[in-house]
Amino acid sequence: MSLPAKVGVALPLVSILEDGNISQFPQAKVYAQGATTPIATIDLVHKVDGRYEADWTPASTGVFLAHFITYSDGAHTVENITYSREGEQIVVFSTNIDDLATAIVRLLGLSHENAFIDLTEFDPNGQLLSARLRIFDSKANAAAATDGGSETTGLIATYTMTAVYEGVGRLKSYRYIKEP
Repeated sequence: MSLPAKVGVALPLVSILEDGNISQFPQAKVYAQGATTPIATIDLVHKVDGRYEADWTPASTGVFLAHFITYSDGAHTVENITYSREGEQIVVFSTNIDDLATAIVRLLGLSHENAFIDLTEFDPNGQLLSARLRIFDSKANAAAATDGGSETTGLIATYTMTAVYEGVGRLKSYRYIKEP
C-alpha cells in the first residue's frame, strides 16, 4: 500500500508505537526512489497514546519512501530496537485524488451523462452555431434544469459550444470551452 500525496501539500507522516510509549523519539527519513541519502529527515512529535507525527511537504512528483526509526534519545543517536523499523511508500502527483475524481465526473458529463444542453443558436440552414452544456451530479438535478435557466444545485461544470461551417453540412470547427 502506498500513500498518495500532492506536490506542495503537507502530508502527515505517522508512526505508532504499539505499546503506547510516549517518551521515545521517532524519526522519518524520506528517500527518493532508489536513493541512499534522504532528501528530508523529520522528527516526529508525540500526539497521543504512542502516536507520533509530523508533516512533510513534497516538492516534486515521484515515488518516495518514508523510513521510520525510533530512537530512545532526543539527539537521535541511540536506536531503540524494541521497535521495528518501518517503511511507507509515498506516491506524489501534481494533482490530488479529488482533482482526478472531479475530472472523471466532468468527463462523464461530456459523454452526456446527466447533462443539459440549452441556449442553442442555429444558422439559416439549421446548423448548430452555439450552445451551453451544463453537467449535473445526478439525474434529478439534470432533469430540473430549464432552458436558459441558472440552476446551480448539483452543477459540476458549464461549457460553451461554438461551431463554424464552411458550407451547408460542412463543419469547419467545433469547440467546447469550460467556463469558470
